[in-house]
Amino acid sequence: MSKIQFTLTVEEGKQMIANGVARHFLTDRSLRSGKVVLKGGTTVSKIAEILIGEALRICGRITGRGTVANLINTDGPHTVLIEKGKYKNIDDCVAEEMQGLGPHDLIICGANAIDGEGRAALMAGSPGGGNIGRALSSWYSEGIPILIPVGIEKLIPGSLEEIIGLTGRKGKDLSWGMSVGLMPIQGEVITEIEAVKYLANVECYAIGAGGIDDGQGSITLEARGEDAEIEKLIEIVKSVKDRDCGVSGIKQSLVQCEAPCASCARHIGCGYKSGRLGEERREQ
Repeated sequence: MSKIQFTLTVEEGKQMIANGVARHFLTDRSLRSGKVVLKGGTTVSKIAEILIGEALRICGRITGRGTVANLINTDGPHTVLIEKGKYKNIDDCVAEEMQGLGPHDLIICGANAIDGEGRAALMAGSPGGGNIGRALSSWYSEGIPILIPVGIEKLIPGSLEEIIGLTGRKGKDLSWGMSVGLMPIQGEVITEIEAVKYLANVECYAIGAGGIDDGQGSITLEARGEDAEIEKLIEIVKSVKDRDCGVSGIKQSLVQCEAPCASCARHIGCGYKSGRLGEERREQ
């Protein structure tokens, strides 16, 4: 038996998760004989880069300014459906496409929060959660398997079941960025730990989190297993650390919004939009 310790930055963690999800047996099964839906986010965009060779359009995101959207509306897909080796943009027909999925298909969707009980939730900044909010009922009523790739950095204290009932998009006096609510999503949560286990036959434990400089938000892991499996994992970790693990997404969509902009029409509570949080326009 061998044992190693390694630290993954936030973006390296997302890459490790993407690698693990790409190797997941449900992903393999559905790519061969079903359909796979990728719902955009920076982690799922890394998965898209592996599965279809393209990044996805990023909508909402959290930056130092708060919960903000994209400044530029691009034509690239936020949500794609893969079938028989080809993919298509389903942004304009998400709810309809979801109704055609079933137990032999797969949805891959990230999360903004997870709790210690394995619950997960998405932030919703648009009314009803936008297209995805309208499609959620089909996710569960049609029995579609769901993978939720999400970094341990998004683990929050408390119970999401309780928190969702106490919070909401409406009723906030001020928000740094768009006011958001939470939509619960259910499925198999895959953090860096689960991803490592899918990539090598090892045990894996988190032994620390956070750091300074580019280690902010990082996770430190310990893995143990047979020598050959640990050697395999060492090569996987080295390959993740050797690549440029930048933020994944269509480049134009990564530019964050500034008030006033097109996104303001569907967002509420934003202090930048109301002028209560004045700021000079920044160079993009």
